[in-house]
Amino acid sequence: MTTDKVNVYDACDKAIKSMNRENVEAFGRLKLSKWDSIHIIRTVTTVYRESARKARKRYFEIAYEVYLLMLLALEIPAQKANSMAKKAITMEWVDEILKQTDFVTLYRFDSEMERKAQRLAETLEATQERDAEIDKALKYWSKQLGQYAINFTDYAAMQAFEDADVKQVMWMTQRDERVCEECSALNGLIFPLDEVPAKPHMNCRCFWKVLKD
Repeated sequence: MTTDKVNVYDACDKAIKSMNRENVEAFGRLKLSKWDSIHIIRTVTTVYRESARKARKRYFEIAYEVYLLMLLALEIPAQKANSMAKKAITMEWVDEILKQTDFVTLYRFDSEMERKAQRLAETLEATQERDAEIDKALKYWSKQLGQYAINFTDYAAMQAFEDADVKQVMWMTQRDERVCEECSALNGLIFPLDEVPAKPHMNCRCFWKVLKD
């Protein structure tokens, strides 16, 4: 098994679908709430924070699965791979990434979550089109959660490569009709592990093929 034969985004896609279902239900309950100016901010913020809490667990699960998958693909024995995964992929590791300014979205997870909650609460206080505004907020929140699911897939793969002492990787696109010009230009290029470019845009599903010495 080699890393270019692994569908690295399987765990990511499953998590995104699950989070989307949960958030459709949570934001749907917002539509049924009776609003007043005292409780509206608290209610909306609670929905966002609970969703973020669940997402944090999902990101850990994604990262752990991807990290382990990459090590096994690199032919590291299962017992050693499991031991490495338990040491490397922790909730503290997840939290440290969430605290950073994201290289694609250019914001921090929690601060952006609070900003989105505040904006929706203020909008709901001022508009009569509440259902439409809740649907719009759900769309943007789901987009953020989905992007971070992709990011954690990438972070976990890179962490596995680093821990396995991989020296260089080849940039690979998904080779379908959705590949953009920027990614097409990177396809097949070889980079030292510490010089791999950041993903050029949101929802990028490019991945890296390990080149053996």
